[in-house]
Amino acid sequence: MEIAHLSSFYEVVQRGSFSAAADALGVSKGMLSRHVSALESALNAQLLQRTTRRLSLTEAGRTLHVQAGQIFALARQVEQDIQALTEEDSGRLRFTCPVSTGDAMVSELLARFAELCPGVEVELNFTNAMIDMSQGENDIALRAMDQVPDNLVALPLGQLKDVVVASPALLAREGLPATPYELGGRPCLRQGHNPAWEQWHFRKAGEEAHILVQGKVRANHYSTVLQLARAGMGFAKCPLMLVETSLARGELVAVLTDWQTGLHPLHVLHAQQRRVPRKIRLFKQVLAQWFAERPHYLL
Repeated sequence: MEIAHLSSFYEVVQRGSFSAAADALGVSKGMLSRHVSALESALNAQLLQRTTRRLSLTEAGRTLHVQAGQIFALARQVEQDIQALTEEDSGRLRFTCPVSTGDAMVSELLARFAELCPGVEVELNFTNAMIDMSQGENDIALRAMDQVPDNLVALPLGQLKDVVVASPALLAREGLPATPYELGGRPCLRQGHNPAWEQWHFRKAGEEAHILVQGKVRANHYSTVLQLARAGMGFAKCPLMLVETSLARGELVAVLTDWQTGLHPLHVLHAQQRRVPRKIRLFKQVLAQWFAERPHYLL
């Protein structure tokens, strides 16, 4: 069995089609098809059932796909172990976190990290999409999540605090809400496309309030939400760390400050490795220090 043929089969299954795998690898569909056919001949087993509409795995194909994943994960681990020995303060570090969070902290983070590891090239991947760290496309991540996958190492930083804000103009027009329940009838800015995010949760002295907010505007980035909030388009709920500057300038006003809302468990994440490279350890340290210096962002 040729490892190149196994790699082609694994990529086709991972991507869901020969076309997508060919585009990802920069090769022809014909070459991938020949590799899979050769693999089936070598194993004397059909691995894929192909129709004009979709691919599906046979029982033999499912077994091979699982074991191939283990083989390639081990190969990535070996590569990382060798790089950890030879590229302690060189090479590349790939960091991912949500867009607005990264924008708020990246300048200071990179300046500090450059002092510790001047020879390391940093690649930033700011995205709100969930990233599968096990695929090896990112080295370290900052993510707010309730459950951490078992295959990742997590450093908990605390719970990121949210605050509800509005512009002075909106408050002059709508009035200052005395309780969370009043938000149900006022314009609110909705974030993302998860229906669960349209219910804002509040807590005070044992009392809980769950408000289904309404609004005509929805955005997928906090930076856009805050721009709309400053323009008086609605009430917004977002992490305090993202709105602190606007509050200090008087562009926005925090409301319902005696209520607690929106706690997000925040973690620094990286894949499990037998020997974690020094550059990952130091970047994790820089991230933790940044938040330790701003304890009011966390609970």
